[in-house]
Amino acid sequence: MINALFSDPKIKYPTNNMELHFDEYITECKSIIASTRVDLTKDNAEKIIEANSPFELKPKNTTKPDIGILLIHGLLDCPLHVRDIGEQLQAQGYLVRSVLLDGHGTVPGALLHVDYREWLQTVRYGIASLKKEVEKIILIGQSTGASLALYQAIENSETVSGVILVSPALKIRSCFAPIANWYRLIDWAWKRAAWFHQDPEETIDYAKYSSLPYNAIYQVYRLSQDLKERQNSHLPLCPLLFILSQDDKIVCPTTIIDYFLEHNNIKSRLLLYSNHSNHFKDSRIQMKASAYPRHHIINFPHTVIPISPANPHYGNMGDFKYSSHVDETQNVIYGEYLRDDLFYNRCMLKLGLTHLRKERLTFNPDFMYMSEYIKKFVEDL
Repeated sequence: MINALFSDPKIKYPTNNMELHFDEYITECKSIIASTRVDLTKDNAEKIIEANSPFELKPKNTTKPDIGILLIHGLLDCPLHVRDIGEQLQAQGYLVRSVLLDGHGTVPGALLHVDYREWLQTVRYGIASLKKEVEKIILIGQSTGASLALYQAIENSETVSGVILVSPALKIRSCFAPIANWYRLIDWAWKRAAWFHQDPEETIDYAKYSSLPYNAIYQVYRLSQDLKERQNSHLPLCPLLFILSQDDKIVCPTTIIDYFLEHNNIKSRLLLYSNHSNHFKDSRIQMKASAYPRHHIINFPHTVIPISPANPHYGNMGDFKYSSHVDETQNVIYGEYLRDDLFYNRCMLKLGLTHLRKERLTFNPDFMYMSEYIKKFVEDL
């Protein structure tokens, strides 16, 4: 199993065929997932394949929708991470589709040789598939998916009517990202060198990789640099909605806020979750508190904003081993913690130097308000 997890399965993805019907695209992706994952059993296969597969949510009314929504998940994630938002927009009468970025939904080894331009091609395919069905296209991306969406808003300015960027990876908090391809000097002799982190508990979370190859970090960096070069000559013309946590430890919130302030479209908006004392003169910015003392929540992590408390995997009653069951816990503080933060806290607990356990929050307790904010933004486009 270990070799299968951390080796490149060399998957051939179907998104180069721009004429491929979206139903067929979903079917092909499900086949790839079913033949590549190592954690499937008779009891869990259907659930895991469905969580990781691209999906289509058709409006429940019979009227042909004018607006199509394309959802783009983030690095190490899968379509499950953006499905909750999709279901909210489906209920509004929109056609919603999600794509599966190359290298995701299967095994982390599939990210060893992926190129960010393959992710861009997947998004182009998703846009082309929607363009055949609707008049307006809205892109919603999370983290790396948000950067891909912003790239397409510049590249396809006549096609994309609006972009919603959730915790966008415009600049990642990593001083070594520009040299994250160093491993190529020695990985021919030492395969472990290709990995920033290999997690022995990799299969605990069926909807997200825990292990991270250096190549994945480097591709996000390359994407951010390519996007930066394009922004120097072209800004997206459509309205943008940014949603982020000011306590995000994965991406740089200051860079995101500065970018928003430079984008002077009157319809653009920024929803900022924070417990800091901020004073923005721009009326397009709305602040929301990210502390919920009654539930032991101190702030919002990078990954949780698009996740509903009712999510079957990460929600308050989710089946994920480390989902935040905030109504059932004591002596736990939920928030934005990196792996080192959690390791240090576990050591302190063992030594009896603290009685409070730190855990990453796994869902957004303000999800319903955020969903209404997104709906209003889409309606006003």
